[in-house]
Amino acid sequence: MASGKQRKRARKVTVDLAELEVIVGATQERALTPEEHQKLEASHQLLADLLLPNFLNNEKTRSVLGDDEPADPAGEKPKRPGHGRRKREDITAAKTVEVHHPELKPGQPCPCGCGYNLYRLKRAKVFRHYVGQVPIQCTIYELEQLRSNGCDSVYSAPLPDGVGPESYDASAISMIALNKYAMGLPFYRQAILFGGLGTPIAVATQYELVASAAEKLRPVHNELIRLGAQGKIGYSDDTRAKILDFERAEGDARTGLHTTGVVSVHNDFKIALLFTGRNHAGENMGELLEQREPDLPAMIRMSDALAANFSDLESDEDVIACCMAHGRRNFVKIAEDFPEQCRHILTAIGTIYQNDRRSRELEHTAEERLKFHQKESESVMEGLKRWLEAQLSERRVEPNSKLGKAMQYLLNHWTPLTLFLRVPDAPLGRVGHWRGCLTAPSPVPPRRTVRADFPHTALIRPVRLSRSSGRRFVQAESRRGQGPYTGTRPGIGDTRCLAACASSSATSSIVARCMPGRASRRGERGLG
Repeated sequence: MASGKQRKRARKVTVDLAELEVIVGATQERALTPEEHQKLEASHQLLADLLLPNFLNNEKTRSVLGDDEPADPAGEKPKRPGHGRRKREDITAAKTVEVHHPELKPGQPCPCGCGYNLYRLKRAKVFRHYVGQVPIQCTIYELEQLRSNGCDSVYSAPLPDGVGPESYDASAISMIALNKYAMGLPFYRQAILFGGLGTPIAVATQYELVASAAEKLRPVHNELIRLGAQGKIGYSDDTRAKILDFERAEGDARTGLHTTGVVSVHNDFKIALLFTGRNHAGENMGELLEQREPDLPAMIRMSDALAANFSDLESDEDVIACCMAHGRRNFVKIAEDFPEQCRHILTAIGTIYQNDRRSRELEHTAEERLKFHQKESESVMEGLKRWLEAQLSERRVEPNSKLGKAMQYLLNHWTPLTLFLRVPDAPLGRVGHWRGCLTAPSPVPPRRTVRADFPHTALIRPVRLSRSSGRRFVQAESRRGQGPYTGTRPGIGDTRCLAACASSSATSSIVARCMPGRASRRGERGLG
């Protein structure tokens, strides 16, 4: 039997509405027969399949195809040895306290009477104690004041060293910004959290604090964009963005707004960047690569095969790679309709990914990985290409069917899909490289407020908020209880904003995140 995580096989359900109506009516009069119960249950399941979202199972080939036989143990990834707990070195923020034995000391005789003395072990016994605390702590300093009876002069005690003169320390502002832009926790939710923990900070105060600190991040923002242009591999993708009442430039005929995510891979770290505006991935990558050092080799650009992702290409010197996972996904979607053909293709692609995993486990260099793929994977890909061409040329597959179009996608983009067989370090796909770089926003939509979602003024292009946003808020307030109102979502605004620079080394990591936030009316007027 297939496990619950595997795809369900296609089944045929015949529903007779008249018969179903009789069964429903019988539920009030008598117990249903086993046949009636089975028909009612099948009808309910069919309705659930039609209404509930169909989550695509894209994890394992045997799960997609619904294979019942167990997987080959040799092909499974070996379980990592260990106890499952984090290393002590990973808890960098922990405070270490040495605890000495209250009664015994090194050099004293052993209490058991063995006649030997005690000595200190090099490794101490470790106990980890976790406590909770508020994200932002407030300390109230009561400064003594002295007053003269003669001249009425008042003398206040000075603040301790390292305190003030501002009420909010840089660490507190960083915590608010980190919660919102890295963890997707809106300002109003932070206000609820802080208030519940006894340190209330208003929403407006949080915004003003972060906005005042945003300008200081401009040099970091610009430098990380410059560093992103120097990477050896660049992953890019587009998603939709919404901006209320976007002010078009004169002659602007475009209708789309995009957020382009770019992950620039270096030898020791990755840089993730977000660009939101009219430009799509190809144009944003083109502007990014204008800052690339001329003496560096061409960046390997990985994306899906959408033409907009490579619209800026001007020469044949660019190294283009297409995502194998996108080509594979076309067959995952239709595996139930064409199980035999999809099994052949998914098995071949799975062999390529297994070879790539083996290469990582063997810790190959870029050149060794290339030779390994040329030896183990090139024959598999050539055989797959011949099989695809035969299927289409011999009319075994209808070219305009879903299967035919999925096959044609692979053949049309065969050269960039097989770049890993010709260029060192060329990746198979881009899916895994998004993980750990971009943090998704909160899954719950934020509350509608007067402040429209907008980037801080330090990190924007010239674009203004809608002057009707205040009126829309009043209209939304007047509609309370009359139905849902969709407010603006996080991450909108015409901006070129920094997401993160995450280093593989904990000691040399650079972490900075500036994503679109909320702007007040005063900030809007300051845009000019």
